[in-house]
Amino acid sequence: MTSVPGLSFRWEWEPAPSVRAPELRKTWARIEISVGAEYVTLLEDLESGSSRRSIYCPLYPLAEWAAYNWWFLRADARLARYADLSRPDRLDPRRLRRHSLRGSGDGFVWPNLLILPEGIGKRLIWCRDRSHLTAQRPVRFISDGEVLLDRVSVEQELVRLISAVLTRLAEQGITGTPLEKEWTAIQGAEPDEVEFCLASARLGLDPYSEAEPYQQLIVRAASELRDDLLGDFYDAVEPALLGSALEWIREARSDIEHVSARTDAAALREAVWQGPQRTSLSSASLAWEKGWEQARAVRRALGLADTAEIALEPYIAHVTRQPADSGLLALGGATEGFGPVAVTKPGLPMTASRFTLSRALWHYLWESEPFFLVTTAYTDRQRVERAFATELLAPASGIGTLLDGSPEMAISDDIEEIAARYRVSPMVIKHQVENQLLTA
Repeated sequence: MTSVPGLSFRWEWEPAPSVRAPELRKTWARIEISVGAEYVTLLEDLESGSSRRSIYCPLYPLAEWAAYNWWFLRADARLARYADLSRPDRLDPRRLRRHSLRGSGDGFVWPNLLILPEGIGKRLIWCRDRSHLTAQRPVRFISDGEVLLDRVSVEQELVRLISAVLTRLAEQGITGTPLEKEWTAIQGAEPDEVEFCLASARLGLDPYSEAEPYQQLIVRAASELRDDLLGDFYDAVEPALLGSALEWIREARSDIEHVSARTDAAALREAVWQGPQRTSLSSASLAWEKGWEQARAVRRALGLADTAEIALEPYIAHVTRQPADSGLLALGGATEGFGPVAVTKPGLPMTASRFTLSRALWHYLWESEPFFLVTTAYTDRQRVERAFATELLAPASGIGTLLDGSPEMAISDDIEEIAARYRVSPMVIKHQVENQLLTA
């Protein structure tokens, strides 16, 4: 993962007299798509064996795809839940079309560039064509990459593309296209409509064709929840369970308000914030590193050795209530004069419970929310809290000390033994080895 200047579309208009559809003929171009110095459109011509950095096709389908999926490209982070985004052939085709340039279609060969919202960032992933998918194609895309970019810069580049295509068509006397109608409606949307469209997209719903049955529940959610709590709710809950999930939050809030267990969390929060602050949450590109450093700050404040297990009971209380939606792992909050409380699913294994409570503790220590959700979503904030929980429970440096040999030589028995020492799942140790020790 690298930090790069940004997404860029470049084109030169080309003649295409044999193309019948006027919007395609007049926007035919030689197109280059790049992310920083990497060319997403780098391809191999299968007949000649040569490579080039551009494709020849109309810009209109690409602009139309961006407009028709505008709200999803701005707000729908649900595709990020998939474990392996580098294998688009394994992803939900409907959601894939909403986020991949290949959804532009119209019979043209487009690179498989995914654009995924992640809070204040946009994750871009592009991958080469696999040989079994290119048997009937004259070219094969051969570039791979993954970056996290600023959300605004990516959206501005998409707007520039759409505007350029509309200007080109207008100059050629072509008006009233589906693209023009769609983009005019988007640009003219009132603030309330924009809010509804973004909320629908976060729920995975097309605001114009799928969201109407849920309109009252979306409005209800916006009236009962606020700020990050509302956003995390939209990102995680299934639309069909909106009503029951809102009721679960109401009941879980009541549970929190009736718990009067005092903890040492307030003193811990004060100690952490009085210590040296080495990171800022202003950049989305280092979300996991922020979480790691925040966890180290907590362990320093507690005077814990890196090889020592942390006890969570002194810092966060919890009660259980069966959630209405599997995407909602916990609701947390704190009443005045008492420490944080998390409402979690009953019957969780000890290791899963400790991980969820650690994620909830992050909200209390590092955010100023009266209530918050821990969910299965994958946005920038969720990445921070997951990294925090991982490093808080099982510090990478401690794991390195406990390993008998180098991280490259770690075997399953080593990982399971260290996991038992920290009271975490072996997957937590495996992630720490792969993401910190092997990359050091």
